[in-house]
Amino acid sequence: MSLQHVLEDPLIQDLLNSKTRNYALLTHLNDQLCMIGASKAYRKHIGFSASEELVVNRYGMSVYRALSDALKARQGWTGCVKVKDEWLIVKMSGHGDYGLLHERVYNADEAAEAAAIQSRRASASFADTAMSLRGEESGVSPVSGSVLLQLNSQGLIVKANDSLATFLGQPSEELSGVDAVHLIFRPDVGQFKRLFNAAKFTPDTMDGSFRLRNTANQVVHFDWTACAQGSDILLLGRASKIHLEEALLKSEERINRILESMDDAFFAVDDAGYISYVNEKGAELLGKPIPSLLGRQLWERAPHLKKTALYSHLNQSKGNKQPVQFQWEDHEHQSWYQVKAYPSQDLISVFFTDISGIKQDETRMRHQAMHDSLTGLPNRLALTQSLKELIHNDQILGFKMGLLFIDLDGFKTINDTLGHDSGDDLLVAVAERLRSVVRSSDIVARLSGDEFVITLPYITDSDVAYLVGRKVVEAISQKPFNLAGNRVYIGASVGLALFPNDSREVEGLLKNADIAMYQAKQSGKNTVRVFHQDMSSDLHARLNLENDLHDALQEDRVELHFQPRFDVHGNIKSVEALARLRSISGKLVSPTDFIPVAEDTGLIVPMGELVMRKAFEWIKHTNQRLKTPISMSVNVSGIQLLTGTLPDAVGRLLKETGIQAHWIELELTETVLMQNEDHVIEDLSALHDMGVRLSIDDFGTGFSSLAMLQRMPVDMIKLDRSFVKGLPHQYDSVVISRTVLALAKSMGLGVVAEGVETDEQRDFLIDAGFQELQGFGLARPMESLDARNFVWAQEIHDESMNNAFGYQDLGENETQVGL
Repeated sequence: MSLQHVLEDPLIQDLLNSKTRNYALLTHLNDQLCMIGASKAYRKHIGFSASEELVVNRYGMSVYRALSDALKARQGWTGCVKVKDEWLIVKMSGHGDYGLLHERVYNADEAAEAAAIQSRRASASFADTAMSLRGEESGVSPVSGSVLLQLNSQGLIVKANDSLATFLGQPSEELSGVDAVHLIFRPDVGQFKRLFNAAKFTPDTMDGSFRLRNTANQVVHFDWTACAQGSDILLLGRASKIHLEEALLKSEERINRILESMDDAFFAVDDAGYISYVNEKGAELLGKPIPSLLGRQLWERAPHLKKTALYSHLNQSKGNKQPVQFQWEDHEHQSWYQVKAYPSQDLISVFFTDISGIKQDETRMRHQAMHDSLTGLPNRLALTQSLKELIHNDQILGFKMGLLFIDLDGFKTINDTLGHDSGDDLLVAVAERLRSVVRSSDIVARLSGDEFVITLPYITDSDVAYLVGRKVVEAISQKPFNLAGNRVYIGASVGLALFPNDSREVEGLLKNADIAMYQAKQSGKNTVRVFHQDMSSDLHARLNLENDLHDALQEDRVELHFQPRFDVHGNIKSVEALARLRSISGKLVSPTDFIPVAEDTGLIVPMGELVMRKAFEWIKHTNQRLKTPISMSVNVSGIQLLTGTLPDAVGRLLKETGIQAHWIELELTETVLMQNEDHVIEDLSALHDMGVRLSIDDFGTGFSSLAMLQRMPVDMIKLDRSFVKGLPHQYDSVVISRTVLALAKSMGLGVVAEGVETDEQRDFLIDAGFQELQGFGLARPMESLDARNFVWAQEIHDESMNNAFGYQDLGENETQVGL
């Protein structure tokens, strides 16, 4: 008969729905007798799960075996059993592979009689047992089929009869003083402890069931009766079979092997918190050996766990009989576990899966998502989250917060000349210097590229943040960085915004600090600027200029103006090419405005090559009409030189235009020459070998040294206009100009004086011995056609020096700035 047919039987349906009578449906699953259905009344008393444990725990192993054997033989079974303080009649009727079990309580007369019989049997058994123990000493044979244990109050063996000694395979005298726990089949230690403790505190006999394992690894199931005898406990065990049913034993041992071999820690505790089973991993977790844990209170043996989430979760599972799953951090062993607790009628099974590796991966991934992989600093995401927390933190009320936006000056040049590896080393070194100037409560973050941010919470005013900004500039710029054997100096432009004055939002603070940083760049770099509202309009104008510069290169709106350079006789020796940007509206944009933008955006390289191409073409056509060719000087940006591509670009343009290399003079600044000297000298030597002339522009304003001048293949130096301006009346200007001239002559270099605007300056410089002069007082910059005609007219008419040097009206106060 199938299970479906049994369950569809109206009679069985009525019985299983009964609210007043105890019925249960039994069958064999995997050779184990299991309860697969029960009436509402039965479930109310004992709970329900599809497990043999309910039958064993309810009636004991003897009844379990009797019911199992009867069902296998497709027979019914009737018997009586004492459960707690009640005597029950248990009757099973067979239905094929299924048995319908009915349990009812004895009536009063039946119960009294059964109790009397049980009491007499127990007394007789213990009397016989005591006699047998005494008889053993006098050679009297023990009771066949029963085993006897006499334990002291600590559970140590006082006596054991020969039947037990024979089964265990140990002499009786060797068992004396042994902890009885060592004889128990480990999964049953909890049941033994419950029976032992119950017998100590009640005058009545107590029944229970647990297994013993002998030295031959045989496991036998005993039904035990226990009672107190003075301070000792007597346990009488009865085994109907020497071996537990093989299927049940194999199944249980298979489960035990699985529990022992798995990587998870595992233990099972009963409702009172006593440990019934624990594997080796579980014992390691609890910090005690297995024998000292079995049958003991969990929280007594591992009191440190009582203060953890483990305690509350297990109590929750025990209370509501619902599985619970959670993650638990074991701080003592620095481990993380996924904990799963499964409650049954009498036990809670707890599994601990070690997820420390997963947690470490999560932590590593979270760190990677929130930190810059190169410097280890918090990234933009982490910075944004921290700023939001600070802004919404009530503790910041009454305080201010500073935000420093930092951009390195000259980083792109380092990257382009020394390579990205050196650039990365520089960023790491900068991060270390930034950390060194802030408090532990401050946040140093890297946004991207060479942009860093420092957050300064809980400050009183902007002055505090400004001082930190100055420390940042000094920390970065005052000492060189050692990169791949090269000593490199860089600077830092720092913008400062203040919360809540400048913005109450994260993005607003970052934006305003960024604007202030651009103002620091505009102000000469390597400085600190504090944000104010006018900066926003300045930045908007800069962005418009940047866009216009991009378009101008595409639309050929970069044009050249030319300013002549004269010898002491008034003859034009050279012409300097000066780049001008024609805006989309037709107005000229000053070089002081667009050249810094071109350098910051990297547009200076294509623009510089365009300027050289136009200058080379201009001098080619101009010299075709001249008997004595003149030269062309072109300003070169430091970025053009430091990219390492300048020699190739010049060589290609000389070949394309077909002009003489000595017609070209490239003007370089002192600051550029000081950076990465070996690389610069190599490229300058290549240019010099082509025949191109080289000069140092704005000499005296940088950091030139005699050693540097000796190493550089330079042909000429140009005295800066700031020294010419004070001539001939300012003493310092007179001394400096004569010193520069003497230095140049001693080194065999030519010298040019820039910014000549008056007759007095011209006369002084000629008398002092300067070879060439240039300035608005001689000729101002002219557009391409005008400049060519001016040069041709000078040679055709061979005008006198006075005409050439005649003071000219400067008109607008135009600033002379080259490319």
